Amino acid sequence: MTTPETILGHTRAVCPECLTALPATRVERGESVFLCRVCPVHGNVESLVWQGAPRFTDWRRPKKNTTTAPRQTDTSHGCPHDCGLCPEHSQKSCSVLYELTTECNLHCPVCFAAAGGAEEQTPETPFTALARCSLEEHKAHLRWIHSQAGQAVLQLSGGEPTLSPFLPSLVEEAARLFPAVQLNTNGLLLAERPELATALADAGLSWVFLQFDGTTDAIYTALRGRPLLGAKLRALAHCQQAGLAVVLVPTVVRGVNDHDLGNMVRFAREHAPTVRGLHLQPMTRSGRTAFGSTHHQITLPEILQLLAQQTDGLIRPEHATPPGCEHERCSFHCRYLIEPGGGLHPLREQGCCCPEPETTEAGANKAISSIMRNWQKAQAPPTGGGAPGDEASTTDAPPGDAFDAFIAKARAHTLSITCMAFQDAWNLDLERLQGCCIHVFLPPGRLVPFCACNLTSSDGQALYRKGIT
Repeated sequence: MTTPETILGHTRAVCPECLTALPATRVERGESVFLCRVCPVHGNVESLVWQGAPRFTDWRRPKKNTTTAPRQTDTSHGCPHDCGLCPEHSQKSCSVLYELTTECNLHCPVCFAAAGGAEEQTPETPFTALARCSLEEHKAHLRWIHSQAGQAVLQLSGGEPTLSPFLPSLVEEAARLFPAVQLNTNGLLLAERPELATALADAGLSWVFLQFDGTTDAIYTALRGRPLLGAKLRALAHCQQAGLAVVLVPTVVRGVNDHDLGNMVRFAREHAPTVRGLHLQPMTRSGRTAFGSTHHQITLPEILQLLAQQTDGLIRPEHATPPGCEHERCSFHCRYLIEPGGGLHPLREQGCCCPEPETTEAGANKAISSIMRNWQKAQAPPTGGGAPGDEASTTDAPPGDAFDAFIAKARAHTLSITCMAFQDAWNLDLERLQGCCIHVFLPPGRLVPFCACNLTSSDGQALYRKGIT
């Protein structure tokens, strides 16, 4: 029996074989939503983009286009072929990636940038040219990015950016220009060199985005080619010693580590406050993973359901909010205060890379007040005339120094659980792409939306990473 279909809307997508932009339809069948289009050369293409609850039509948030994005290119061939940013783009940069190097000390089967092998580095590309820049040229690029996206988070990336001799100097320059500086790293050099973590902290690094695919070596062997859990633990320890905050970043792949999400949540909670978040990224079919790929990317609602199942309801779908900057179907955001007994108290706040301070403050204060009452009960000694176990009134405030210490600890012990569903040639929805706020710098002066920058056809042809296979 054929499942009834409902058309949910129309957009544009691309053919995964030739990357031609095509009219597309979002079609709902039961609990599944597909992006459907027909290429005149390569035929019908259907890609799963949503699976299960919360329903596609219920996952909504008003879009916040906070400003008109600066224009670096003109519209000539149409989205996604004019990125840079073009006049069709509707969102400013909230985060900009700067790729210091195309070199890597791993050769991961799932690398979207196809970094880390000599065979990938031979062709001339914008990124190999960027990697050859002098320190002063790199600094000039950072100043240009600041002129276009001054309030964005600056992500130093690669390749593996810790391989660049310029990294500490560029962290220092970026910290002078941008409100926050993030390092995207596999952590191998941080594991080997504790002094590197100290140098980066001294230079002004805000936090480390640490590749962390799970809690067993079998997962790393499958996704990274070798067991790496010990190295991840050493990198985390060295970041802790240096006072660097860490966000754990797993690439989530069906049948490889989707069973380990609950363990990752517990690991993140146990390593707070050094670990401030767990940022899940379902694997995209870009770069090295694009060749002949037929798998469906794991979707946002599936991730939420797995988190609920594997944490016995500690993480629940109703805790999650859609983003406020990027398109609503690009991500979800949960934020918690870690209670003294290890529980997670949800904070309902704007799911956005740039939340409104008063919203965050109000949610945090309300949750802290609730936890404070529990703290008072736990700390109060038995009263002099009562039976053992009698406690002081929970309306009594703790002494000033103790209260201040509690507030500081409560604010530090927050944990974010987030997920970013990057797009590839199979599921790219141009409506979503035009609202992207995560951009990649391409020399001499372009900001390309992340999912367009890494867009790769089924035979390995990259739209913007030309020459890298």
